[in-house]
Amino acid sequence: MHARAICGPITQVRSRQTPVRIFRPKSIRRLILVGFALVAVPLVVALLFATFSVDRLVAQGQHALFEMVRATQSNQLLAETITDMERSARQYLVVGDPALLDVYREKHRQFADITRRLARINLSGLQHERLARLQQTELEISGVLDTVAHDAPEGDAAVQRFAELARVAKQMLLDNRRLVEREVARLEAAGGRVQQTMLMQALALVPAALIIAGFFAFLVTRPIRQLDQAIHRLGDGDFSRPAFITGPRDLEQLGERLDWMRTRLLEVEQEKARFLRHISHELKTPLTAVREGAELLGEEVVGSLNSQQREIAAILRDNSVQLQKLIEDLLDFNLASSRTSSLSIGEVALHELIESVLADHRMAILARQLTPEVSLQPVELAGDREKLRTLVDNLISNAIKFSPDEGRLVVSLFTDDGQAVVEVEDSGPGIPESERGRVFDAFFQGQSAANSHVRGTGLGLSIAREYAQAHGGSIEVVASGHPGARLRVRLPLEMEHAEVA
Repeated sequence: MHARAICGPITQVRSRQTPVRIFRPKSIRRLILVGFALVAVPLVVALLFATFSVDRLVAQGQHALFEMVRATQSNQLLAETITDMERSARQYLVVGDPALLDVYREKHRQFADITRRLARINLSGLQHERLARLQQTELEISGVLDTVAHDAPEGDAAVQRFAELARVAKQMLLDNRRLVEREVARLEAAGGRVQQTMLMQALALVPAALIIAGFFAFLVTRPIRQLDQAIHRLGDGDFSRPAFITGPRDLEQLGERLDWMRTRLLEVEQEKARFLRHISHELKTPLTAVREGAELLGEEVVGSLNSQQREIAAILRDNSVQLQKLIEDLLDFNLASSRTSSLSIGEVALHELIESVLADHRMAILARQLTPEVSLQPVELAGDREKLRTLVDNLISNAIKFSPDEGRLVVSLFTDDGQAVVEVEDSGPGIPESERGRVFDAFFQGQSAANSHVRGTGLGLSIAREYAQAHGGSIEVVASGHPGARLRVRLPLEMEHAEVA
């Protein structure tokens, strides 16, 4: 039997979970890990791009710096070589020593090596033109010096052209410095572009990471929120809705077990309702006989009674009436707490209903010598007349029960913000602040009830709350400027959703 009870609801829950989903992790831990991984992906991509861009920029800067240093050194060496060549050539023309001509030729070879190295460097077009002019001019000078005598006038003319070579070399050195400045500016611009690209990536990837994080946070919190709602419904006694959890498999299994517990609680609730109905019915039959017998004795139908006998008959009758009221409270509570009970909706003149309930309690009010203070505005609303009557009756009987002799009984009715407001106030011991949250719980009897000679079931206010909530309203304990308790009921004038019997 238990195996069928367990498997039944779980099978039903699984049948509701048959839709195929693309992503369904087996555990919430795996879902969290996947979420962290996906959140980290755009951030890692941005980090890798930033690292690659910075490395490439650094490499470009290093290469450019190396080229500029080589070009600067070569230009300086070129200028020095031209100076040495001019000195050697002039000495040869004056002395005519062939060794000096050999020194010149060695400098010529150095000049050729330097110009070849410069030609391989990434120079500007103007620098290449000037380098080509230097090479051509130097070849012409060398050709003259190699073919004419040292004292020939052509040699003096050729040596005079070294000034032109020095001037061009100096211009190339200046051009190289300007090229360094332009290269630095280019690297700064490239760095700015990289920085702007990284900023744009951050503006795009950080929101993407936040969106992914928010999505996975929703996936994580949704089943937890569904579990919390299901537990709250069970705590409130609502067993009509199944505990359907969508999410990781371990939480879905927890939801299946929770739904199994819901079905078990529903069965227990139904068993409790059947027990209350049966026991109440079984008690009412002999109690009716006891009450009728006590009334016959009190009316002396079966014979005259002395004063002591009449007192005993009155005690029997009063206690049977009280016991009958307790049984009726149990039946009302069973009906009020049943989620399957329906409302018989109709137009109710609430002020007339309250006057009728006060008339029913007139003898109890006179017996306690209470001073009623009644202020009722004409109010009509849609509701179940019998349940509203039970609600008001419980409030007024509770106030009478706890009011001292010669106390006050204040009953008022008015409208506020589209709602009917019923307030009932007594002059009894009141409700302590610590008990106001529990006073509407079933079978709860506070400190004032424990110290009172009047005992009850502790169901009156619980029934009142159930009927108020069934009408879409509420009931609460409010502060009073006088000794005693003030209970306030708010009921909507029009019910939006009601199940009509």
